[in-house]
Amino acid sequence: MLMAFSLVFFVSLYKRRVLQNQLRLQEMQTQHQQEMLKATLTSQEEERNRLGTELHDGVGALLSTIKMNLQVSQRSNSLDTLPEVIEHLTETIGLVRTISHEMMPIVLKKYGLKRAVADLFEKINKSDEITASINSWDEFDRDESDNLMIYRIIQELTNNSLKHAEASSIDLECILNEDETRIVFSDNGKGFPPEVLEKSEGIGLWNISNRAQTVGAAVYFTNKQSGGASVELRINLRSKAKTLP
Repeated sequence: MLMAFSLVFFVSLYKRRVLQNQLRLQEMQTQHQQEMLKATLTSQEEERNRLGTELHDGVGALLSTIKMNLQVSQRSNSLDTLPEVIEHLTETIGLVRTISHEMMPIVLKKYGLKRAVADLFEKINKSDEITASINSWDEFDRDESDNLMIYRIIQELTNNSLKHAEASSIDLECILNEDETRIVFSDNGKGFPPEVLEKSEGIGLWNISNRAQTVGAAVYFTNKQSGGASVELRINLRSKAKTLP
């Protein structure tokens, strides 16, 4: 009876520990999801604020100027302000195109992901501070929403290299395997700080990780031995993308 009691006690204790571990794992997963959601919402709010500021200070100001010039023309019954109106309208159209391009690049919609990334890198290469190159690119098939998410990831990584890494070169490779695509982004900058690399903290890295999940991808952040950062995106070609909230 003593042996039976001991066996029941240890089995009960084992089950309790297993249950505690499961609960602890669920709590960690829930916390991780909450942090991912919080980072996404923060990023979206920052993007809305930025677009709102550009629309108010840029487009709104130009339209107010156009309205004022037209009112002056109406009161004076003259077309003297017409050249200024045309100039401001042209500037407004250009600003609206820029904002819409940032929201959904036209080149991505018309010509696909590779062309959109090449267009992004061409703009970067106009600067004397940094060069960006696509070293290789194997074409792979994803829908438009997935391509936009992947483009945003590359755009975010590029911004990190420009603003924080003090890099002078960016390299990108896209390698197609049997059931996955590997996109490898690297630069020759300062690399990720150890504390950031350890926990993948920061809004930027959270955004990248979250966007990666929406396309069924895993993302790996590392520092190269030769210096600089390396980010590898492994996209499961059999996975179905989720909609980003």
